[in-house]
Amino acid sequence: MIKFITPGVNLTGSKGIEHKSIIRIRTVGNHDFFSHGFSPLYIFYHFKSLLNSHMFMKKTNDGNSFLALTGNLFFFQVSHALFQVSLIWAVLDISGSKQTTGLLASAVYLPYLFFSLPAGIFADGRSKVSIIRWVCLVEAGIVLLIPLLHSLDSLSIRMMGIIAFILTSVAAFYNPSRDSLIPLYLPESKLLRGNTIVQMTIQIAFILGPVLAGYLIDLIGAVQVFMLIGVLFLFAFITGFLMKHPALEKDIQIQSLDMRTLTDILDTLKNDPVLIWLLIITVVDNLFIMGPAVVGMAILVREVFNGSASDWALCETFLSVGMIVTSLLLMKWGRKIPLGIMLITGIIMDGLTYIPVKWASSIPLLWAIIFFHALFIPLIVVGRTTIIQKRVPHSLQGRFFSLISISVIGLTAVSTALTGLATEYIPVRDLFAYIGILAAITGGTALFYKPLRTLQNS
Repeated sequence: MIKFITPGVNLTGSKGIEHKSIIRIRTVGNHDFFSHGFSPLYIFYHFKSLLNSHMFMKKTNDGNSFLALTGNLFFFQVSHALFQVSLIWAVLDISGSKQTTGLLASAVYLPYLFFSLPAGIFADGRSKVSIIRWVCLVEAGIVLLIPLLHSLDSLSIRMMGIIAFILTSVAAFYNPSRDSLIPLYLPESKLLRGNTIVQMTIQIAFILGPVLAGYLIDLIGAVQVFMLIGVLFLFAFITGFLMKHPALEKDIQIQSLDMRTLTDILDTLKNDPVLIWLLIITVVDNLFIMGPAVVGMAILVREVFNGSASDWALCETFLSVGMIVTSLLLMKWGRKIPLGIMLITGIIMDGLTYIPVKWASSIPLLWAIIFFHALFIPLIVVGRTTIIQKRVPHSLQGRFFSLISISVIGLTAVSTALTGLATEYIPVRDLFAYIGILAAITGGTALFYKPLRTLQNS
């Protein structure tokens, strides 16, 4: 889903010409985002009232720490959303090559393949709260390199790609710590609701990110936007100090980083085939879905509809709004849905709802299709996360969530590279139909595995 672009590779266009030109980022148009009926502030305040209405938000140390975690996550994700939107359009606009853009998108996800497992081991062996704080601080410094290099007239596409690659390498340490920290703050009966709130926080951030990017690049220029991103990462760092270290954390930390840290997770998989199935369908589904979602949508808007960056940013906004709608429903009725059915239905519909993109005749119709597609994504993310938190021991959750990061974000590197290459030969509309069918088949196969299909939410 989430959509970074950046190169850590030799950037070449379709004719093999290396792009070393100094970046001069263009503006992204003058769309009035709020004229389309979206009010991110309204969504944010409505979300805040929902937080305060639930039992685990009572004034306890763990409840306050969970609120602080959502605040930290909000600033963290807004920062990344701003970075993504500002970067991806600039690269596509400057290089003019779909293949290059696919390679750039691929490169930014590669760190998750390399660093997710070490990040999971680190999360299980060190303070998760401290890891989150340090990630935010280091990322602030990395992003601020962009305006610094620009002031020195040294900011090329290659250099921006390297910076983004490093940024993503550091970010790989965030998610395993975050997801394995939630069960230490919340009782098991509140996990599904807590995971839903986390996903809503992420999507609110991804509504604000494209909206802010569209306005701010026009208003103050791209370099100043990257300065703002650095400041937002500092805000995330500060909110991290409102999070308490869970009392249980010291008891479950691994004491030494040796081969047993890997064999423990393999033993868990061996003893629980449901988790193996969960990993397999996650890998295959994301191999099909993520490339078109990241690169394919930008190519579709720009090349097929001759749209602007604002049009593409609104695609991301509609995606987030759709996810928020379902997240609100899950907060109220999610516990009544069996976890297995929730996950499998989400994967099947994740694929089927991409097929209509082939027949989209206008950008507004594309927005409607994306909104409908997004309604089913929380079923996958919330269902999968809750299953892991319920079935995997606390002491292993950092490592297991790192496997999910590899499966979801790491496989995106492969998927985006393949998508960039495929769109040179296959019309991008047709590509959405093909991957939609394949993703739906992936979810359908899980219906034949009864232990996963009948998994309950209890």
